[in-house]
Amino acid sequence: MIRNTLVLATTLAACTATTLGGDTPCDERAALNCHWSEQYPFNTIARLFVENDSGSLSGYGTGFVVSPHCALTNGHCLYKRDEGRYFIKDIHIMPGACRNDAGGYLNAFGTREALRKRTNNKYADTSYTPVQAVDYGALQFVCPFNELTTFMPLCFEYDSEWAHMSGYATEDTPDASENRNQWVAYGDVYRTEDRWMRSDARSTGGASGSPVWNWMANETLVEVFAINRGHSTECNGTHTRLVNQNYDLIRSWMAWEPTLAEKLDAGCFAIEIRPFDDLIEFFHANPERRLPLDGLRIEDPVAPPPTGVSRRVIQVIENGLYEWAEYDLQPGNPNSNRLIQLISAPGVDLPGILWEPGQVFDPQAQGWLNVEASMALLSGSAGRANAQVIGFDEAFVQAEEIQIDVPPMDDVEGNDNTPDKEDGDPANDCIGDLDGDGQVGGGDLGLLLSMWGGCNPGQPCTADFNNDGEVDGGDLGLLLSLWNSCDQP
Repeated sequence: MIRNTLVLATTLAACTATTLGGDTPCDERAALNCHWSEQYPFNTIARLFVENDSGSLSGYGTGFVVSPHCALTNGHCLYKRDEGRYFIKDIHIMPGACRNDAGGYLNAFGTREALRKRTNNKYADTSYTPVQAVDYGALQFVCPFNELTTFMPLCFEYDSEWAHMSGYATEDTPDASENRNQWVAYGDVYRTEDRWMRSDARSTGGASGSPVWNWMANETLVEVFAINRGHSTECNGTHTRLVNQNYDLIRSWMAWEPTLAEKLDAGCFAIEIRPFDDLIEFFHANPERRLPLDGLRIEDPVAPPPTGVSRRVIQVIENGLYEWAEYDLQPGNPNSNRLIQLISAPGVDLPGILWEPGQVFDPQAQGWLNVEASMALLSGSAGRANAQVIGFDEAFVQAEEIQIDVPPMDDVEGNDNTPDKEDGDPANDCIGDLDGDGQVGGGDLGLLLSMWGGCNPGQPCTADFNNDGEVDGGDLGLLLSLWNSCDQP
């Protein structure tokens, strides 16, 4: 198949329109300069760093920020599968990072340290194969990146014929002087399984955790459908698909918020969420900011779609969490028009139920969007509700490279329809389990009593469950109320 590709032809002077299919070169990647790494959607793609014993930061992989308090990446970028534990070292997230001539990074948006590391039960299970089907994880942090308010949409059950991805490749790049900058790749998708896929968009070390997406609507709309996790040849990439089985878990990661105590301790304040009605009104008043109707493939909901959901989408737009479903009017035709059903949105009372064939079709009660509302949703999805985000505070960090080994890939085809769940690591999920044995008991009580008193600034204070700055009767009461509450099966 011959297809025109974006490859940032409209944004990078070094890139020109080319063709995919059999003409795709082995290494077609292009490096972003500092200007473009600060633009949507590239400003949401982050360099990951681990904190060394000396306090310095070492870059090692890629993630992408998907909500005010969450970035997605691979499970292998935060969890040691063969050892059954999360990384001990702290992980830092730097979106839109750009390497400078001194060997460090300039970044307009600063860095955040991950408060929690998350992966799913199937990636943590060493007996599960194929590992590339379930290699995803999340990093959750307290303070949002205030200048980033719209993040890339996640499209579940999206069967794509081509792919773009962007991440922080550290080796085997076309230009070694641009190593550790953000590199954009593209290619045909040539193998799609139930939970994973391969394309000839080249992946090398450091690109693990990169978002994999399509440019749609005349190359103005981003649709992420997978997470890059490695490669099987020198000229390809292997990607973990976003599928319905991990929809609820990834949504819960995106919707997570730190506690009020955690926010106050970090000095974070409330973020402003733009309701959907305001988004519609904004684009009605500013039609020049809307995406052109040509290429959006949308129609008014005057009749029910012929089949069920074609794909589901989650996205944070102007700090609000949106969910919608898309129904192709000609299933299997990538150029088919579609109907959009809004499932949840800020400031809108919706039933939150997906329509299925045979149900009553009620555009008024079921969240079906007309063309104008669909245009507002998709224009907001493209980051057009505000001017292009360009940061004004530059942070600088010296960085060195480390290599994290990727678990070997298994080509066994999987057909797993069971839902993905949280890994359930006690260090993350079991308040009161201070000794990490999977339950709250006498060992934890002894540790709490040994920590009794005020917490030392800058030192871990794990027994201060209520975050009041000291270990006292309140924490003891909470521990006793959770006694035996975390027994593991």
